[in-house]
Order: sequence, then C-alpha cells, then structure tokens
Amino acid sequence: MINIHSRNQLFRNIVKGKIAEQIARKDYENNGFQIIDTGIGSDFKVIKNNCSSKYEHVEVKQGNSRLTNRQKKTRSILKKKGIPYSIYRVSNKFLDNYISESPILSKLLSNFDLSQFTGEFVIKDPTSCPKCNLCSNGLNSIFVNFGLRNMGDDTVRVQSWCRKCRDNSRRLK
Repeated sequence: MINIHSRNQLFRNIVKGKIAEQIARKDYENNGFQIIDTGIGSDFKVIKNNCSSKYEHVEVKQGNSRLTNRQKKTRSILKKKGIPYSIYRVSNKFLDNYISESPILSKLLSNFDLSQFTGEFVIKDPTSCPKCNLCSNGLNSIFVNFGLRNMGDDTVRVQSWCRKCRDNSRRLK
C-alpha cells in the first residue's frame, strides 16, 4: 500500500509531467508544427506544416525520468520502420521556475491533499462543461475551472461540470 506522502509525490509527478507536455506542445506549435495525439508509446507526433508527409513521434520527459518499457518498445519498432522518435526533455529547474511563476500551479502542487484520491487519474484535456460550454485547455485551467472527483472505482476524473455551474446548482437546491 502506498502512503499518503508517496501518493502526493506521485500526483505532483503526474501534474509536472502534464505541464511539461503542455510546454512541449506549445514549443512545437510555435515552431510551425502540427500536433497529432498518438496514445500509448509516445505523447504525440508532429508534422511540419509545410511538409505533410514527414512526421516524428515525440515523448516528453521531465527531469531525469526514463522511458517506460512500452515507450522503449515503440521507439524500437519505429526505428526499424525508419520513423523518427524524439525525447523532448524539460529540466526540473525550468519546470520549477515555470510553476513558481504561476500562483495557481504553485498552490496546487504545494497544498494539494491527495489522501482523498486513490487509483488511476483520467485527465481529459481539453475539457468542457456540458451546462455552460466553458472550455479549459491545459492543467492549470482545468484544475482552476473544474477540479477533480473520486469516482469510487479507483479512478479520479476531472469534474464534468465547471465549478461555477456546480456552485449555482447547489444554490438552487
């Protein structure tokens, strides 16, 4: 069994990994690449906007984290097929500085008590509220506007309704 401190550290690492992925996505987009999600094995693949036939798979890593066995297998398969596989690494120093510049992210990572949550985290990015259609992109916006909920089946998801709609719904009762 994982203790609360370990779960909190795990959550911080998950969030830092998602933030690093957002940094990488923005970097690629700012340099003229189109991003396509791939799922398991790599975070996404990129295609240069003016060259639609050449693409490469990208795995984003934060600090000194390593490739998983699945990622190593994907890299090996793609290498045999002649498809580039890149590792985009965001240093801990850069990431910590990026987080410290955002009061919301800083508060989230320093004061968040994960003891109420156990299991697998499912974070849909972007997400939108079915009641008011508020859309949030990126972890910062999702945590601020939506929050998390424990599903009771070892899964933690983003709240479906935004905080404002949930608050309004409670007031009407």
